[in-house]
Amino acid sequence: MLRYGTRNASLAVWLILLCTAALGQKTWQLKDGEKWEPVATDPQGQYALKVAELKDLVRAGESEAVEDALAVLKEEFPQYIGPDLDLFIEGEIHYWEDHYTKAMRQYEKLLKDYPGSEFAPAVLEREFAMAQAYLGGRQKKVLGFIKIRGYAEGVEMMERISDRAGLDEPNSVGLRAAVAVAEHYETRAKYIDAYLKWSEIASYWETGPIGKRALLRMAEDNLLAYNQPRPERRPLLDASRLVTAKTYFEKYAVLYPGEARRYDIAEKIEQIDEQMAYKQFTIGQYYWQVGKTQAANLYFDMVVQNWPRTEAATMAKEALEANTRGSEASGE
Repeated sequence: MLRYGTRNASLAVWLILLCTAALGQKTWQLKDGEKWEPVATDPQGQYALKVAELKDLVRAGESEAVEDALAVLKEEFPQYIGPDLDLFIEGEIHYWEDHYTKAMRQYEKLLKDYPGSEFAPAVLEREFAMAQAYLGGRQKKVLGFIKIRGYAEGVEMMERISDRAGLDEPNSVGLRAAVAVAEHYETRAKYIDAYLKWSEIASYWETGPIGKRALLRMAEDNLLAYNQPRPERRPLLDASRLVTAKTYFEKYAVLYPGEARRYDIAEKIEQIDEQMAYKQFTIGQYYWQVGKTQAANLYFDMVVQNWPRTEAATMAKEALEANTRGSEASGE
């Protein structure tokens, strides 16, 4: 019995030595009582681990924890500290003091002078947080004393983030920045700007959750743009936005029929048809009022032929019949 236990112990020791050799002399720890994970024991590996933890803290918005983590880096790993970390620390100090403009100078210098810095991702996350604050209504000073909403500043910052980080990763700060800009434009009823931003996102994501959302928003924003109060939509009276919205709604209905029912896509397409038909009917009415009956009849007939199930088509039929009776009465 003792010999059997000794053999097992020897085998266990041999397996540990074999695994240690095969895994590059790493130390392993049991995580959550379920799986073993490697723990770096060399100084560079420990430094990399601390930097990774720092980035997580920045993304989580833990300012005090970030301050503590930075102090540990400077104290325990002075051999790895460079000007990029100094810039990051300066930026963080200004950020915690609520001095966004000063913080931005340090962050931007880091990104421009040291684009490959391991702190660049954390800087982009911090800039994203500041941009969100501006889009949310944070004020900025102009000429040193005039305070205005920093919407434009927020959009500009988000655009820079997207340019640097790109839109081709589903969870990237670049894509989140682009979506934030599109949503901001929608919040401020700038539907054409929102549509253009969603179009940019859709050029990277034609399918999947992001592509599906972008397609729906492009349709909705075009419809909302046309349905704004008359002064705001006057440049859109050619109904091109209605045509574009209908195209996107129809594509959405084909690709996502279940979701289409959820968002009442069929009803919205009917609404668009009614609007387009009524628009053409009013043009016919105009020609009739100025005495150009033939031109009026062309538009009334167009409504009947292209949108036969609409209320405007019913009115167009009645107008055609009235014009016909009028022509017969006058002997034309």
